[in-house]
Amino acid sequence: MDIARIDYWAASGGSVMHKASVPSKTLATAAVIATVIIGSYLPLLAALYLMVLISIRAAGLPVVKVMVISVLPGLFTLLFALSKLGGGLLIPVIILLKAFTAASAMILLLSTTPYNEILGFVGKLMPRVLRDGLFMTYRSFFILLNLMNNFITALRLRGGFQPKKFWRNSGNIGSGVGILFINAYDKSQRLYDVMSIRGYSGRLSGTHRYRAVSANDLPYLLAAAVFLGEAVYAMQSSRQGSLYSFAAVLIVYTFTMEVLRFWKR
Repeated sequence: MDIARIDYWAASGGSVMHKASVPSKTLATAAVIATVIIGSYLPLLAALYLMVLISIRAAGLPVVKVMVISVLPGLFTLLFALSKLGGGLLIPVIILLKAFTAASAMILLLSTTPYNEILGFVGKLMPRVLRDGLFMTYRSFFILLNLMNNFITALRLRGGFQPKKFWRNSGNIGSGVGILFINAYDKSQRLYDVMSIRGYSGRLSGTHRYRAVSANDLPYLLAAAVFLGEAVYAMQSSRQGSLYSFAAVLIVYTFTMEVLRFWKR
C-alpha cells in the first residue's frame, strides 16, 4: 500500500470530502463498516460499495488507483472466501464485497483527512504519551522510507542486485536493513535531543480544532446512515430492502455530491 501517496492526497485535496469535518467522516466510516458487518444482502452491499466509490470520485481521487489499493487488504479474505465455494458463488462474492467495501471506506477516510486531524480526534481516547508517540512515529516513517529508497537506488547503481545470485542479494539487503536500523536509532536520539533543547517535557503542545459543521458533512453521513438503517431493519424483520430504494438513494446521493462539487468551485 502506497502510504506516501495516501498522505499526499489527504494533505493536498480541497474537495467536498476534504472539507467535511473529521467527526462526520469518522462516524460515516463507522456506519459503513457496521453495515458491512451486519449486512448479508448482496444488492445492499453492492449499493453500499457504489456509494463509497461515488464518494471517492467526489473527493477528486483516482477511483481506479483507490480500488487497486483496496484490493490488497481484501486479498486476505480470499482464502476464506474460497473455502465457502461449496455453497455456491453467492457467499464468496458477499465476503469479498464486504472486504473491498470496508477497505475502500477506510482508504477514503485516510485519503481525505490529514493524519494529525484523525489522531487529534481519535487520540482523545488515548493517553497523551501514546498519542504523541503515534504522531512522531508516523512522521518519522516517511524519513525512514526515503532513506530506504535512497539505499535501494544506490545498491542498484552499484550492482548490488544481480540476477541468479540470491544469497549475495540477500546479504546486501540484510546489510542495508542493518544500516537503516542504526540510522533510525541515531535520528530518534537526535530528534529527542532537539526537542529537549526546545522545551519538550513529555507532551507536545498545540490544539486540535475541527471544521465547523457545514453542508459538506451531511451527504456522506446521511447516506451511510440510510444503508445502516436498511441493514438493521433487514436483520430485525428478515425483510430485505428493494432494489428501487437502493437505486433512489444512490441517485439522490450522486446528484447531491455533484451539486456540492460544482457549487464549491
